[in-house]
Amino acid sequence: MRAADTVFLHGHVITVNEKDEIAEAVAVSGNQICMVGTSEEVQAAIGAETKVIDLRGRTLMPGFIDAHMHLTLLALLAGEYLDVNSDQLPTIDALKEAIAERARQVPKGTWIKCWGYEQSKLLDQRHPTAADLNEAAPDHPVQVVRCCGHMGVYNSKALALIDLEKFQPDEVMREQGRATGLLKESAHNALWSQVAFTREGLAEGLRKTSRELLSMGITSVHDAGGYGAKTLDMMEQASRTGDLGVRVYQLLYSTFGKEATNDWQAHIRGSGVRTGFGNRWFRIGAMKQLLDGSTSGPSSATRAPYSHDPELKGILNLSQREMDDFVRINHEAGYQVTAHAVGDLSVEMFLAALEKALGPNPADSFHRIEHCALTDERLIEQLRRLKITPISNPGFFYENASAYIRYYGDRVRHMFPLKSYLEKGIPTALGSDAPVISANPMIGLYGAVCRRDKCSGETAGREQRVGLLDAIRMYTYNGALASMEADRKGSIEAGKLADLTVLSCNLLQCPEDALKEVQVDFTMVDGKLEYSRVDV
Repeated sequence: MRAADTVFLHGHVITVNEKDEIAEAVAVSGNQICMVGTSEEVQAAIGAETKVIDLRGRTLMPGFIDAHMHLTLLALLAGEYLDVNSDQLPTIDALKEAIAERARQVPKGTWIKCWGYEQSKLLDQRHPTAADLNEAAPDHPVQVVRCCGHMGVYNSKALALIDLEKFQPDEVMREQGRATGLLKESAHNALWSQVAFTREGLAEGLRKTSRELLSMGITSVHDAGGYGAKTLDMMEQASRTGDLGVRVYQLLYSTFGKEATNDWQAHIRGSGVRTGFGNRWFRIGAMKQLLDGSTSGPSSATRAPYSHDPELKGILNLSQREMDDFVRINHEAGYQVTAHAVGDLSVEMFLAALEKALGPNPADSFHRIEHCALTDERLIEQLRRLKITPISNPGFFYENASAYIRYYGDRVRHMFPLKSYLEKGIPTALGSDAPVISANPMIGLYGAVCRRDKCSGETAGREQRVGLLDAIRMYTYNGALASMEADRKGSIEAGKLADLTVLSCNLLQCPEDALKEVQVDFTMVDGKLEYSRVDV
């Protein structure tokens, strides 16, 4: 037997294999797992040059696979955007002062780009306005994106760059006939396309973000889209040079709106590049479209009125015909297809389009649906029958459970319905949707197991909670299923890639309320220890 390069002993190894077995030890040779078993069994793989890591009872598990985050946007936030999270800047005055300080640092006319406010968490209990931003930075165009990414506030210099009259009334907020500065969906995306960034800033942001993700035990991400064609080559190059130390499954979508996305996707189809092209570090994923808004805006398209405001309408970005055409064209061309579909109306529309393309009794399908937040028994059954993989975001409950109860009422019983998915045999995968919330998978695990609001302690849809091992499978193996890579990663089995994470405790004995505080001690990617919080 060839000696292993690295051996982990005396731990609690959550294998996520078919039987959910818990082992004690793992041996790694090259970039693959070569042995899983008891410490006594695996010690046979130790040679003179083997690095031996004593787990001392800690958990070793597969590296987390974040099945829905916006990696490019996360990198830009790390490199060029000003973080204006309302937990740190709880008033509009504090937000204005942060923008004014940035204005003093950069030349006049330079974009000031901000991300992360949440109006319901501001003491002012309102969105900032163009007037607020004009006062803070009168000589700069200013963009302040809400934490969800689906809407943003712009000052007058920025608003002058597009024709606001061509957008739907519910996409341009007005008071007494004048634009307030708050833009939603298509209007927001159109102006966002005018916001400049530097390639150097993005490259530095990717390096910083990669280190941050590894420190959270994340070894693979599904990038749900960002700046589209403007950044795709940089992402691929960063994966080759090692600047991006996590594996990337790249969904094809531009945040600049459906026209920009359609044009780019037509170019991709014409190039012959298909879902699955790439290597073990960077692969082309699904064609994606944005169907509606966000859960917390709230701007998701729902069949029934919002519980807190029957006059508030969700926003649909595509008609049923447009969605039908999108699914049919890309399905027939051989792509995995997906859509951002949050409200039950948008979920219903996407599944209807898939039903038309696949037929009522599809063969093995590899399509997916992003978020799929609001459902019911009929929609869940349709997901099962069509063999669609929903990508869920239970970490949202930690941030928004109380708001969800207010916005959606009893519908939270079928919101991100993880338990129902388990019972129906639907393999949902989990994603953070960072930078909407933290990428930390422990927040996602806590949300899946508890569904509890961090501020109020309220639980949204208690009956949809799942056990820890089930949640871990959703955050590892099922993520590999969603990118058609379960044969090579997502579980700890001989022959699979050595993408592993060591946690700071025995996770299986961790109290539920303490899950969100668990830290990562080591992260291994491709057989190499790429992050260490403590000495080996």
